Amino acid sequence: MKLNKLTFAVVAASMTMATGHAIAGGHGNKTIGQTTALIAEAGLATTELKDGESANTNFPFANFKALATVGEVDAETGLALTGYPDGQAAWLADEETVRVVYQSESYATMGRAPKPETYPWAMKNGVTFTGSHIHTIDYDRAKFAQFMKSDMPASEMVKGSGKLFDTVYNVFGEKVAKPSFEPTNLAGKWGNQTRPDGTLIQFKESHRLSEADYFFQSFCGAWYEPANKYGDGIGFADDVWLTAEEWEIGSMFPAGAADTAATMGLASVVVDIKNRVAYTAPALGQTGYEKMMPINSGHKDYVVIVTSGYNHGQEPAPLKVYVGMKDRNADGSEIDYDSANERDAFLARNGLLFGKLYGMAVSNETASSLVAEPNPSKKMIDEYIQNAEAPSSFEATYVPTSYQWGGWDKSVAVQDTEMMLWEEEDEQPKGHIYFNGDSKVEHVAGDPTGAPRYFANMTNKGGLFRVDFKAFNFDGQNLPTALPAMVTRSVASVEGALTVKVGDEGKVKGGDASIHMEAGKAQMVAPDGLYWAKTADGDYLIVEEDSGNDFGERKYVLTLDNDLNVADAHLLGLAGGKHSSRYQAGVSALGGAFTKAGSTEFSGSWPVTALIAKKPDGSFYSLDELAGTGRQEIRGQIATNEQAYIGVVQARPESSGAVEKNGSDAGGQIFMFNMNLPN
Repeated sequence: MKLNKLTFAVVAASMTMATGHAIAGGHGNKTIGQTTALIAEAGLATTELKDGESANTNFPFANFKALATVGEVDAETGLALTGYPDGQAAWLADEETVRVVYQSESYATMGRAPKPETYPWAMKNGVTFTGSHIHTIDYDRAKFAQFMKSDMPASEMVKGSGKLFDTVYNVFGEKVAKPSFEPTNLAGKWGNQTRPDGTLIQFKESHRLSEADYFFQSFCGAWYEPANKYGDGIGFADDVWLTAEEWEIGSMFPAGAADTAATMGLASVVVDIKNRVAYTAPALGQTGYEKMMPINSGHKDYVVIVTSGYNHGQEPAPLKVYVGMKDRNADGSEIDYDSANERDAFLARNGLLFGKLYGMAVSNETASSLVAEPNPSKKMIDEYIQNAEAPSSFEATYVPTSYQWGGWDKSVAVQDTEMMLWEEEDEQPKGHIYFNGDSKVEHVAGDPTGAPRYFANMTNKGGLFRVDFKAFNFDGQNLPTALPAMVTRSVASVEGALTVKVGDEGKVKGGDASIHMEAGKAQMVAPDGLYWAKTADGDYLIVEEDSGNDFGERKYVLTLDNDLNVADAHLLGLAGGKHSSRYQAGVSALGGAFTKAGSTEFSGSWPVTALIAKKPDGSFYSLDELAGTGRQEIRGQIATNEQAYIGVVQARPESSGAVEKNGSDAGGQIFMFNMNLPN
């Protein structure tokens, strides 16, 4: 929604009354896209750096341009972009408009920025949220298509900005209303602060919110899934945005983790994009995720969603997927759409009322071949991935625990869901053991062609898994008992497993980014962002690390061979670190926003190729032509170096100045990029 001037005046006035400060709407602020300086770097700079300008941008294997920078404001409403940016995507708002969407990963009073609470995000009914926002930015399609080939700043193609939704439902299935301490008033609650009986647990005085009624806790990796992505009736029935609150927030409560375990946990959120409504979907779990990403179920009655991280801080845990059946109530009965409310109708037709979470298990014999002493209470995955002598692949099966969400009237605390069951002896599948590991498994990436497989970044120890599901034998009547799969350790967590080509750049203090300089290792270290691209030339994985690297976090691309094995790696860019040229010089991209030297990170990539590609007659592809499998069919016909993507970089060291003044929390940038890989 784009606020008009009168609406903005009312909103800004109410924010001033409630929070004691006004949202800045001019007074030297940069408007969205006006910043052209990049946060990303190609390596150490050889010239003097100035505030508000780029550093070394001689990227050997990529090109970058800034689309928007945290702290910039909408030219009409004055509302600022918040940070730091994380999950992102893009689609057509109409035939002439590209809509870029990104969400901020923000922690409210848990944050570390000079002023960590973002300005209030107001819903239609007046309820406000601080913490994470989900921003929309609209760009002129024709100009967007020429952007990487021109010198124009992004501000010249910005049409406006807004937020992705204006109505939100909680874990009790209620439209969220103003906070209430009355237990029976379930609408006046948000799950991360509420027990199943409706009792609201107050935050510690030092962590109470001052900017809004509630807060969205750390929206991290996100996913946009268009309707019928895999063919008519296959996949979701609606265009949706998937996101989730990320981390257990015990530090905010008087009793710490004991309080958070007794709450409803963290919201798994599914946004009905067309109707601008965000639903909490407890069938997807209440334990918090880095990312939820659908893969092709191959069946019109089922959806399959890969869910990664974090099991509400309880470890260990296995890799997980959700399987849901469409057109079912929470008890498994067929839904009557004539009598169902809009909430249940939307969730049911997308398979999000009746389903289970399935965890990766291996046979007892297989477990003995992978680790020294199989034990579901130990981090077996972490042991396995660090053992160079262990088998590089193994058979597995995804199996559910005894827990399944029972419906809105059967709410349970997060501690009573599946989160505690993965390591319990009596929950182990017959003849099998859950192959548990550290829950810090960040981004996952599904095969863009629709094959039922995905890659997963094994973040804790650093490495890469590929999971290939065998044929899903869905019968159309019931949830499956198990999902057989073959798991491949594509990159092990061992020295020498990955050396990145840096060309003539990638120079860092004391060396270069061909290895992880701070760790001193030629391997993946804390891989976070992950995207699988399939072009006319083959398959590629775009990877970003989140390791606190003082020498600059790496963004690189892995080239896969015909068997989907890693064949090569090229550095795309670097970001931050206390030894970086930018932060040694004390400069920011926005200008005036430098705080102090520290770590930054890239976090995800999203293809925009199909949105800007042209047909032989010079016209763009229409909305109808892009629907369903259309986007990937177009991308699959275009060479790798002619593809275009958007991405984000998170930059807490650039959180002062307009970022702080405008209630934006932590700095960062949204950019467009393409690759320039050797043949």
